[in-house]
Amino acid sequence: MSEAGIGKHRMMGGDAMDCASTALQETTIEQQVKDENKETSDWLLFYEERKREFIQSHNNILLLGLTGPVRATSGEHGISDPTGRKVTFLERLDRTEKWLHLVEEIERRLSPKMRIFLRLRREYRYRRGRYGWVAPVQHKYAEAVAQLEGKAVEDVWIEDRHTFQKWWQRIVEYTAREAAKRGLFNG
Repeated sequence: MSEAGIGKHRMMGGDAMDCASTALQETTIEQQVKDENKETSDWLLFYEERKREFIQSHNNILLLGLTGPVRATSGEHGISDPTGRKVTFLERLDRTEKWLHLVEEIERRLSPKMRIFLRLRREYRYRRGRYGWVAPVQHKYAEAVAQLEGKAVEDVWIEDRHTFQKWWQRIVEYTAREAAKRGLFNG
């Protein structure tokens, strides 16, 4: 762009438009990270339920016969070929299976104390608001670690409740990073 073109671009609000565009991109990126962390958090918290549902759904799909009536239909749920329906359902389950494997891998890579924390975080996943999950996890964590290490609860007590929130955020972020590498947010 020539000097005159740049000047005209600025006079027409080009810098303001660029700033607005950048702000929109940042908001979009921020929202994307928030959404991905929420999805990751759900996979971590509801792992057991999702694994049970996965196994049940997988077994049900495999039990479906490869033959059956062919209906002329349309739309997403309108695959009239029974084999095609089965393949579609199995593809959906493939993403679930990849998430389940990722959560299992992350859990294996955690230290024993962090596995205790994750187990307790799952146990109190429905606790929200003022009387949320942190206080009960804080107490149960001290009891579990004391038993693991053969120490008194007072010796392993973690006073700062924010520590537990930071641990949770770190596990979520590590898992989300691995999920992004594996393309699990694209489905």
